[in-house]
Amino acid sequence: MINGQAATHYDILGVTPEATLDEIKAAYRERIETFRQRLHTPEQPDPAELDALRQAIATLGDPQARAAYDAQLKSPATVAQAAGNAPPAPPAVPRAPAVAAADAEQGGEENFSFSGDGGEYFRIWIVNLLLSIVTLGIYSAWAKVRREQYFHRNLLLDGSGFDYHGQPIRILKGRIIALLLLIGLSLAKNAGPAAYGLALLLLVPVVPWLAVKAFRFRAHNTSYRGLRFSFHGTYGQAAKVFIGYGLLTLFTLFLAFPLFYRQLRKFVLDNTHFGATPLACAVGIGEIYGIFLLPVLAVVLLAASPPFLVIFSFMFIPALYLLILTVVVPYIQCRTANAVWSSTRLGPHAFVSRLPIGGYIGLTLVNWLGILVTLGLFIPWARVRVARFRAKYLALAVAGSLDDFVAAEATAAPAVGDQAAEMFDLDIGL
Repeated sequence: MINGQAATHYDILGVTPEATLDEIKAAYRERIETFRQRLHTPEQPDPAELDALRQAIATLGDPQARAAYDAQLKSPATVAQAAGNAPPAPPAVPRAPAVAAADAEQGGEENFSFSGDGGEYFRIWIVNLLLSIVTLGIYSAWAKVRREQYFHRNLLLDGSGFDYHGQPIRILKGRIIALLLLIGLSLAKNAGPAAYGLALLLLVPVVPWLAVKAFRFRAHNTSYRGLRFSFHGTYGQAAKVFIGYGLLTLFTLFLAFPLFYRQLRKFVLDNTHFGATPLACAVGIGEIYGIFLLPVLAVVLLAASPPFLVIFSFMFIPALYLLILTVVVPYIQCRTANAVWSSTRLGPHAFVSRLPIGGYIGLTLVNWLGILVTLGLFIPWARVRVARFRAKYLALAVAGSLDDFVAAEATAAPAVGDQAAEMFDLDIGL
C-alpha cells in the first residue's frame, strides 16, 4: 500500500512505468538481494513480499503481459478507483503465460567459474605448510579452514561465490579422534594378529558414524549467497554403503568397486540439501561400470603383453604406477564427474558437466611434470589449474530465475537446518 492505494508492480520493483526491460530486471535482482539479506536479520521479511516480486517480474518481464497490465492501469475504471477512498484491486492479467515467459527469459545455463590465482594461493599454501610443520601438525586445522575458504570463495556461480564456515577447533577435535584411532590400531598390530584383527573388527561400525559426522560438518559449513547446505544421511544408510558394499568390494577382489563408488556418490548427493531442496543423483550402475571397465582392461592387456614386459621388465612397477597416475586416474575422474553431475538435479535445476577427457589428462600430465621439476613447489598452481578447469566445464541448467530460487529457499531453510546445529561438530578429513 502506498498513500492508501494498492502498490502496482512498478511500485513493488521501485521503477517508473517508463522503465526499460533491462532496468526492470536490474531492479528485480536488487530487490531479491535485499530480501535475501533481510533473512539474516532479527526482523524477518514477510514471504508475501517474495510472491509480490515474483508476480511483478513475471508480468513486467514479458512485453505482452506488460502491455495488457499497462492498459488496465490506464483504464477509466482503474483510474476512478484509484481516485476514490477504497484501494483499487490490482489489474488482473493471465498469470500462467506471464510466468512461463518470465521463466523462459530467466532460464538457460549458468556456468561455474573459478577466479583464484596460483601465485596468490601459493602464499597461503606456503604459510600453512610452514606453520603446520612448526606446530607439529596442530596448525593444520587452521590451514584447512584457510584453504577451504579460498577455494570456496573463488568458486563462482552467477557472479556469487560460495563460502566455508568451518571452525578450526572442531576440525582439530576430529583429527585428534582420528589420531587416537590410528594409535590404537598401531598398538593392536604390535600386540599380535589376534589383537589387530579384533581392533579392525571393532573399528568397522565406527566408520559409518565418522562418515556421517564428516559429511554433515562439511555440508553445514558450506553456503551460497548466505544459504547453507545440509546433510541428512543416517547411520543405517552409511553402514549399508561402507560396511555392506565395502565388504562386497573386498570379497569380490574389487570387481564390485564401481558399485560401491556409485552407491557412495548417491548416498552423499541424495542426502544433501540446499536450503529445503534436496539434490538427487540418478546415475546408473551400468554407466559407472562402463567407465571403469575400459581403463582396467587396457592396463591388464598392456601389462600382459610381451613387448611391455621385455622393455619395462626392469622398471615394470614404476612404469605401471606412472601410467595409472597420469592417464587412468584422470580418465576415470573425468568420466565419473561427467556421469555423476550430469545425472544430478537440484529441485527444478539440472547440473551439466562436460569435462573433455583429453584436456583433463593433458592438464594432469603438465601438473605432475611441474610438481616433479619444482620439487613440489608447483602444487598450489596445480590445484588452482584443476579447480579452474573443472569449474569451466560445469554448469547449472536453471529453470526460471536462480535469484528467485535462492530467495525462496532461504525463507524455508532456517526451520530445516537449525534444529541439528549441535550435530555439526566433527571433521576427520585432511
